[in-house]
Amino acid sequence: MLDYFKILAIKYNLSLDKVISIALNRYGIIIKDCNENRLRFNLNLLNNKKDNFYAVCVNTFKKSPFLLEDNSLYLDGIKIGYAHNITKDNCLATYFRNNKKAITFNSNSRSKCVGCKFCGTYSLKDDDNLDFSNKENIIAYFTKLLIENNISSMKKIESITICTGCFKDEDELIKHLLLVNNACKEMGFIGRINYIGSQLRDYSKIKKLANEIKNFGIYLTIEKFLDREKYMKKEKASLTLPKAKELLEYCSSIGITTTFLYILGLEDLKTIEYYFNYFKDSINKFPIVQVFQDYTPMQERYRCIEAKDIEYYLKARKIIANIFKDRNMELNSWECFRSIHFKDTKVVNNER
Repeated sequence: MLDYFKILAIKYNLSLDKVISIALNRYGIIIKDCNENRLRFNLNLLNNKKDNFYAVCVNTFKKSPFLLEDNSLYLDGIKIGYAHNITKDNCLATYFRNNKKAITFNSNSRSKCVGCKFCGTYSLKDDDNLDFSNKENIIAYFTKLLIENNISSMKKIESITICTGCFKDEDELIKHLLLVNNACKEMGFIGRINYIGSQLRDYSKIKKLANEIKNFGIYLTIEKFLDREKYMKKEKASLTLPKAKELLEYCSSIGITTTFLYILGLEDLKTIEYYFNYFKDSINKFPIVQVFQDYTPMQERYRCIEAKDIEYYLKARKIIANIFKDRNMELNSWECFRSIHFKDTKVVNNER
């Protein structure tokens, strides 16, 4: 397998560690006598001094060529890296990205959100029963978080991304977004509030929300283009692709930072090429493309035939990068732990 990865790295003009990184997200890892089905860790690959953060599935794909043993990562028996800061991946309310300058705030119980076949947060440990229904609780929570992480104030935080399970309805979501914004502003936060989801749909409500949250981002969870009603919970699938395109266009037109999330591995390359072109001019931020992971063994059946082989992800990477080569869009590699590493694609404007 290592020799195959080396061939692909040369073929696609990509470093070997990036090919291995994509494969690690696709295959997950094997750990003997481990009861956790998902872990987070920092990994130094191929003796690189710089480490990267991973959140991968454990023992859910039995044919994975990756074995983690005594903190060492092996590929078909060959030691290729060292893992540290290993922790279980659960539905905790918060974690950091971008050297603690960005916060992902899982403020509404994700472990109770069930319905999308390709998702797996429902299978994680339910450790997210915290109450963020009032401003006082939110301020107390973030105050404690800053102290524990030696951060002097919320002014040091550049963005807060609210990533949740679905709320009861759009109004409940808007109420929560405004509550988080007001609490954080009171603490001195001046960065961007992002929302990951698909429950914001009423244009007039979105406009009022954007007037209240001056620096606002909507990351629409499209995730899959075809057969959405078969794979996604009813509420999410009800957002058709034409409606999603119109929504993204509207949000972009009123100054909202706008993009979408897509899960790579569920659909063939022709579908990917067609629909990324379809949405190309609707957004103002580079799409967040995530490698499909098997949270449970049965989810491998949802992976399309092409995506069984790691080269599929490299082909898709090239297709998507070429589609957006003429758009000068914000692109942050730290926003995606399941990345296909567009930062190393020279045709993307930010990297030319």
